[in-house]
Amino acid sequence: MITVYDLGPTSVPRSSELGFSSHVRKVILILRYKKLPHKISVIGFDDIEPLARQLGAPPSRTKPDGSPKYTVPFIQDSATGKGVSDSFLIAQYLDEAYPDTPRVVPDGTRVLQAAFVNDFQTKFMPLFAVLGAKFRTFFPQEFLEGQKKAYGEGAITPELSLKEQEAIWDKVKGSFDTLGNAFVKDEKFVMGDKPTLADFTIVAWLWNVQVAYGENSSEWKNVSQWLGGRVANLCRELI
Repeated sequence: MITVYDLGPTSVPRSSELGFSSHVRKVILILRYKKLPHKISVIGFDDIEPLARQLGAPPSRTKPDGSPKYTVPFIQDSATGKGVSDSFLIAQYLDEAYPDTPRVVPDGTRVLQAAFVNDFQTKFMPLFAVLGAKFRTFFPQEFLEGQKKAYGEGAITPELSLKEQEAIWDKVKGSFDTLGNAFVKDEKFVMGDKPTLADFTIVAWLWNVQVAYGENSSEWKNVSQWLGGRVANLCRELI
């Protein structure tokens, strides 16, 4: 059994099934695709570092002062006793540890997959300034306090005016329109007929709009048609 660690508690829709963090959701979608038994364990901000250390899951980045920083997702695989951090490294680990399952980082594509993931997430990040107020309605006080302690006052995004929100939507949509022009017209996934890490990244991040606004909202209906309609298609295929 593979245990995936995510932040909580929250009341984010379907978080018990698909996770709260976009990075965690990416891992969960890959586990579902590979049909590997797994479960989600929700932990608080203060639990991340001690538990990751206990499980042997390395830090995923470095703090400004040079000290190690531990983040979700990290996993613990009871079959191998291995602890792994960082969604990209977890995807690679699952490919290697379970070679009979579909690969999500095909041979020879590691650098390209990493570049796509980083670029995609950079394009999406401005939307968090808009989605922040929506997501806060899903967070109990203990979560908000933990978030503030871990990331400072800057973790709480301020309310934006309608004009400011519209400007961000326009900017982000423009970035995705440019990205969408690079896709091969009739291919279902980024690399053809089989999903890879890039496809799971698209779904894991853009599905946040449906979470924030609801499946029948105009915001989600618009975003689901981004990338030439691929967002809606990928969600149907991979969630």
